[in-house]
Amino acid sequence: MTTVTGETLRPLSRAADRMRQVVNVLTFIAVIAANGMAGAGAISGESIGVIANRYSSYFLPADYVFAIWILIYLMLLVFTAYQALPGSQDRPVLRRVGWWWAINGVLNIAWVTTFSFGLFGSSLIVMLALLGTLVIIHRRVALDAGWTWPERLAVTYPFDLYFSWICIAVIVNTFQFVTYMEWSRLALDQPVWAAGMAVLATSVGLFLVWRRRLWIFPLVVAWALVGIALRFGEIAVIARTSWVMAVAGLVFTPVVLHRFPLLKPSATSPRRVI
Repeated sequence: MTTVTGETLRPLSRAADRMRQVVNVLTFIAVIAANGMAGAGAISGESIGVIANRYSSYFLPADYVFAIWILIYLMLLVFTAYQALPGSQDRPVLRRVGWWWAINGVLNIAWVTTFSFGLFGSSLIVMLALLGTLVIIHRRVALDAGWTWPERLAVTYPFDLYFSWICIAVIVNTFQFVTYMEWSRLALDQPVWAAGMAVLATSVGLFLVWRRRLWIFPLVVAWALVGIALRFGEIAVIARTSWVMAVAGLVFTPVVLHRFPLLKPSATSPRRVI
């Protein structure tokens, strides 16, 4: 057993580490290729953007907001390159990621494929599974006093950004599925539901800042909410709520970080990574 930052890690063979490095690189290449094809309409004949706008909901941000995927994949490229370095194969932070990035990549490809063919129910289920893998990765590589700055920049922050955006994407895809199914038996109309989700997303973001030091989350929420406010500027309940929640998230994030310090786990109860 090897103990790092108060945690116990299972020993892994160097051969398994090297195999994981190769698989992670191939996963990244496959994910980029699949997303490029989906964006160009090469999978189903129509691009994801065209399909999304065909069944747009009141929680769909302006098109420019989805450019965040460029930043996400650039940061995942940094992760992929970092974990592939000769001296990185046995780093504890990368062993914590384990094979979850490869599993995530398979689900990512499955999502763009199902969505490209308009299988919105299936794509939502796949996205929830995708979110599940990111929850696991986040819990394993969250900010830790033992991580070096290169490890934080190359591992923790890329997956924090990815996790934060997929949380928003799940809400967007859920609203889109409801729109596609033409469900209208909810107690509130869709603009009010969209405003409520803006409040919920901001509240969850601030909670995660407090409990997990996930300061990236409110930034991502604000980015999405501004896009929603601009897209639905003529609908007061959506636009006003989105603007207020975006500003609230940005203002209160540093307040929460400063005024509510993170409670550290007891040294007598080390967490085990399995």
